Amino acid sequence: MTDNFPHFNAELYSPDFESAVQMLAYAVENYPERTAIIYEGDQISYREYGNCVAGMAAELAKFDLPGERVVMLNPNSITSAVAAYAIWAAGGQIAQLNPLYTEREINPLVEEIKPKIILCGSEFKARLLPAVKKSGASDLLILDEGSLNLTHWRDGADVSLPTPFPNGDDPALFLFTGGTTGVPKGAMHNHTSLLMTGRLLQASWRVETGQEIFMNVAPQSHSWGMCSSILMPVLTCNTVVTLPKFHPQLVLDELVHHNVTVFAGGPAAIYNAILTLPDLVSADLSQLHLCFGGGSIFNNETVNNWRQVTGNSIYVAYGMSEMAPIAMHRTGQEPKVGTVGLPVYRSEVQVVDLENSDRILPDGENGEFRIKGPNMLSTYWNRPEETANTVRDGWIYTGDIGHFDEDGMVVIADRKKDMAIVGGYNVFPREIDEILYAHPAILEAAALGMPDKYRGEVIHAFAALRPGAEANEEEIIEYCRQNLAKYKVPEKINIIDALPKTPANKIDKQQLRQIALKHD
Repeated sequence: MTDNFPHFNAELYSPDFESAVQMLAYAVENYPERTAIIYEGDQISYREYGNCVAGMAAELAKFDLPGERVVMLNPNSITSAVAAYAIWAAGGQIAQLNPLYTEREINPLVEEIKPKIILCGSEFKARLLPAVKKSGASDLLILDEGSLNLTHWRDGADVSLPTPFPNGDDPALFLFTGGTTGVPKGAMHNHTSLLMTGRLLQASWRVETGQEIFMNVAPQSHSWGMCSSILMPVLTCNTVVTLPKFHPQLVLDELVHHNVTVFAGGPAAIYNAILTLPDLVSADLSQLHLCFGGGSIFNNETVNNWRQVTGNSIYVAYGMSEMAPIAMHRTGQEPKVGTVGLPVYRSEVQVVDLENSDRILPDGENGEFRIKGPNMLSTYWNRPEETANTVRDGWIYTGDIGHFDEDGMVVIADRKKDMAIVGGYNVFPREIDEILYAHPAILEAAALGMPDKYRGEVIHAFAALRPGAEANEEEIIEYCRQNLAKYKVPEKINIIDALPKTPANKIDKQQLRQIALKHD
């Protein structure tokens, strides 16, 4: 399916920009006194934002960053946002690490990237020192201290952003893939790719310029956090309320206090956690009109409960570190639950046979999605073989299995690597997940294929129950028998307090796999 995007009025689009820095310069010039970022009781205007970026960029320019990589480790904050644009303004490429990463996870990433310098909050200095020595970085700079303290520029005279701005083809960002298996790969994106990501989201979701208040809860190190806290608000000259980490009650309080209009949300776990709050029903969310989701299954119950309590639909997007968005629900159309919407404008999405990628499959038949578009990665950093395996003849082979439905909507069945073969039958654990999520007692669930000497693989599932709900393994297995073919029914169901999550708030199936192996 190709270019089936309804062409919206051109006034909905921001002007064309060559780079993210030029995009910021436009917002500073046209909306200088509009609040850009709100964070923990502090806030910064676009004029101050531009001054701080210009000042920090001048400091970073001392390290001759054009073409160089800069590692950053810091939670969401005003300083982190300023540092991202300052690195770009100084000509560097950002490789931002998740603050939840341990020293063991950090070291191989930094060694592989070989950054020119490293920026971090003071609390991360000890965690990064071993990586500094091994990677050969020339310096470790502490954000909000010494020459990088934002107070130097916030209240001073206006400072112009350095020129020339980066070009569209200049490398801008590393987005690390997954992290649940092996060492994450660094998907490299240039400025054009970043800007197209924001532009496609803006067009599909009709975000108004200079009139919205975003809320972001995803880490800035994640593709969605980068987009919803750094790119989209600046592209649309809007305000963003950003939080250091996800906490359901804090999110609700801030949604109400700041009259948030656009909730960036994320995986279904985010929405499910907020839905458990007793005071959600009485909260004044009358200003909220756009809620976005992605990165997980959104079942009917989550979507319907959210709509019933808040009056808002959840618009789901499908993307990956290599290219985002790929497909999404669009405002103006009621989201179709069970799908991730239509392919975005200027993208190409095809479903191909798992054994023969030259064979394009008809609607309704499951195969692997392959994609191409103006927002795709340029390469994996230092991984030529993996780049060649993933990007073939200009197409990204996603490893996601699914199909187009009768309305042209993208339906994700599962990850190719997660598919289990039970007694010779192909089983997609995600289908079982959806059945489990429909059980009234289950809050979250995950199924996975596990080795079995008789059938090759069998299905093991994990479930966490809703507060106050009761159910046991036998009852849930019987429920599965009523809703699934015999070979798809889980052999075991482990009921646990909560399912482990990755730093991106997705269910961590690798950790569940280790738990399952211990129980066998």
